Amino acid sequence: MKTEGFKSVTGSRLGERIFWVPVINQALKQYERSLDHSNLIQNLLGSNQPGSGFIDQASCSLLWDEAARLSDDPFFGLRLHRLFCPTPLNAIALTAQACPNLGAAVNNMTRFFSIVSTQVKLEVRALDDLVEIVLKPQGSPHIQHFEALTGYMSKLLNQLDLDDEGLLKNVTLCRPDLDPEFYARVLDVPSVSVGEHYSLQLERRLMDKPLATADNFLLPRFTEAMQDLLANMPSHDLVEQVKRRIHILLGSGDMSEDRVAGPMNISPRHLRRKLSQEGTSYEQLVDEVRRESAIRMIGEGQLSLTSIAYELGFLDPSSFTRAFRRWTDMSPTAFKRQLGKP
Repeated sequence: MKTEGFKSVTGSRLGERIFWVPVINQALKQYERSLDHSNLIQNLLGSNQPGSGFIDQASCSLLWDEAARLSDDPFFGLRLHRLFCPTPLNAIALTAQACPNLGAAVNNMTRFFSIVSTQVKLEVRALDDLVEIVLKPQGSPHIQHFEALTGYMSKLLNQLDLDDEGLLKNVTLCRPDLDPEFYARVLDVPSVSVGEHYSLQLERRLMDKPLATADNFLLPRFTEAMQDLLANMPSHDLVEQVKRRIHILLGSGDMSEDRVAGPMNISPRHLRRKLSQEGTSYEQLVDEVRRESAIRMIGEGQLSLTSIAYELGFLDPSSFTRAFRRWTDMSPTAFKRQLGKP
């Protein structure tokens, strides 16, 4: 399980849109449940949500874990598109529907998808008689998140198929326990198969088909608005590189800026300046990596808390405990107990 605290999210650039919190909460109402019933989520959310509009990936995964637990539904994410559709997806749907044909609609859905999720990118592949939309993970998204996005994509594509010509042919899921008929009913698709990645297969011959919903007046205005949203999305590249390098150095006893900057062929001074331009610092990123790794390791339940403290490069377990309380307002022991780990 990939989890992390909601508080102090300088790494929001590496996370997910905060709108998933009210979306999941709204859907839970169908199960007569709420995130208010999760002490764990309430402790992690704290009294204030991040002003950046993003939560880190591990926290988003913990959110999905709690949603599945509260709903007592292992297919919560897969059913989400039937329960509630968030505004960013509606914005993409409007832009797609205003396009002149199905091919242009698919391209715009792919182009602007990051306003919906920063954890998954769409890649379009042309096959012999099919067009495949592949959902490619960024980091380690939760399976419920993948299936929620797959469900929403299926819904959007079915909405574009106004004449019911069979645009969406098949959906591929990465579930070993796959019941094709059950999944096909939930997603409202002709067939579902097992594969190595999540993807949707479309009828290629329909890509040139004009859309009855096309609107030449609205399309450029929708496109301009979506481009503006993309332009204001945070940039991840440098920060992700630094955090990956810090991950490698965890527990080595030496996580100095020199050891991070060297393999990147930049000086520590230049690294500090670039990180400052990104709105963060090396010390903040080290703190984020430790926080992410701590909650992931506790969630996996393979190591003792003392071992985790030393794996993360803390001098002693008490230092780790103090840091963990600062991150989550909980002790590592209390957090482990709420996760139900022995």
